[in-house]
Amino acid sequence: LIGLVTSRDEIPDLLKLDDVIDLVIPRGSNKLVSQIKNSTKIPVLGHADGICHVYVDKSCKVDMAKRVVSDAKLDYPAACNAMETLLVHKDLEQNGVLNELIYALQANGVTLYGGPKASGKLNIPEVKSFHHEYSSKACTVEIVEDVHGAIDHIHQHGSAHTDCIVTEDSEVAEIFLRQVDSAAVIH
Repeated sequence: LIGLVTSRDEIPDLLKLDDVIDLVIPRGSNKLVSQIKNSTKIPVLGHADGICHVYVDKSCKVDMAKRVVSDAKLDYPAACNAMETLLVHKDLEQNGVLNELIYALQANGVTLYGGPKASGKLNIPEVKSFHHEYSSKACTVEIVEDVHGAIDHIHQHGSAHTDCIVTEDSEVAEIFLRQVDSAAVIH
């Protein structure tokens, strides 16, 4: 039997029913999921963080990259699979594509923060921590050397939820898809 809880008021009483409830699958904010995990003996299938990345490779189609990046942040900014960090291949800074991506986000009201490599170059405030879920129209931008730099960043700062690559290079896509260990890896 599966039951849907539609009111947060019911949750505390239900979490006490460990003799009749086999599994809780919470859907909501980091705070809600963490609170449920800490409030019951019932097994909980849920994630607390959604630190999701989009990596734009040097071989991307620019229009596709702008659409993917914009949609990943703007479709539902508070979603657990919304983009929180945009990783961009270093060559895209030099050829102007990075500026196009930044403009597409800023034109839609996204507040940007930069990693150590991007902050000064883009004249945006430096992020205090890469491990931050904005759940709003804000995100972090960082410049990486290549797909391996993106993968290393994701492994160090991601939450293994959802990560995406935008590239036309099938070898680079395959490396990303095989080496990023997240619940959803998208190309």
